[in-house]
Amino acid sequence: MDAKLTIVDVTGSTNDDLLEAGKQGAPHGTGLAARAQTAGRGRRGHKWDSTAGNLLLSIVLRPRVDPTKYSGLAAVSGLAVLEALEKQGLANEIGLKWPNDLVARGRKLGGILVEAARDNEGKPFAVCGIGVNVNYVPSEVPDGGLPAIGLSDLNENVPTVDVLLKGVHHAIVNAVGTWTDLLNAMEEDAGPIAPVHDDYVAHLNWIGEHVIARSPAGDELARGIFQTVDAFGRACIETEDDLRSFHFEEASLRPMGK
Repeated sequence: MDAKLTIVDVTGSTNDDLLEAGKQGAPHGTGLAARAQTAGRGRRGHKWDSTAGNLLLSIVLRPRVDPTKYSGLAAVSGLAVLEALEKQGLANEIGLKWPNDLVARGRKLGGILVEAARDNEGKPFAVCGIGVNVNYVPSEVPDGGLPAIGLSDLNENVPTVDVLLKGVHHAIVNAVGTWTDLLNAMEEDAGPIAPVHDDYVAHLNWIGEHVIARSPAGDELARGIFQTVDAFGRACIETEDDLRSFHFEEASLRPMGK
C-alpha cells in the first residue's frame, strides 16, 4: 500500500491493517477502504457493524506535531468528513456529536476512531478510521447508543461509495495538513483543537441544551447545560453548582430525557 487509496473487498479491520502498515513505515496519507469488515470496531471496543454497502475507511496520519496533540485529530477528521459530504450536497442535516460521531435527525450516521502508535523506528503516527452508513443501516444499537441512520435515508441521490471514499480520503489528508500548519504557528500550549475550535463547536449537536454525562460504565457523572467544548477537546457542562469539564475518555453525552 502506498500513499494512495486502496480498496479491498473484505478484511478484518482496516484500522488493524494500517496500524501494522504504519509500524512498517507506511507514509502519511496511506488509505485503505473495504467493502466489508469482519472485525470492525468503534470507540471503547464497541463492535462496528461493517456489512457491505457502507463507507469503511482508514488513513495513516503522520502530522508533524507533538504526539500529545493527536487527540485533536478526531475533531479535524469529523469536520473534513462533513466538508466532503457537503461537496456532494449531502450535509444539510448532518452534525457532529462530541467527541467522534456524525449524527442526523437524532440518529448516528457515522463514527471516527483515532488510534496512536509508534512505528518500528520509534516515530509516532496515528490511524484514523471512518465509518459512515450509506446504503445499510445497522439494527443493533450499543448500550446507551443512538439508533442508526444512513445517507440513503437522508437523500434520494447518493453517489457510489467509491466516489464518497475518494472525497473523504482527500478531505481528511488536506484538513490534517492545514491543522498541522495552524497548530505549529500557535503557542506551544495551544489546545489540540484550537485551530478548528470555532468551526467544530458550530457543528456540534446539543450545544446550549440539557445533557447527561455518563461514564464508560454508564454511571451518571453530571447533568446540566452543554456550553461548549474547550480547545483541549473537553466537554464543558454547566451544572447547578459549577462548570464541569470532561475529557472524551471520561464521559459520553446524551440529551436529557433521551
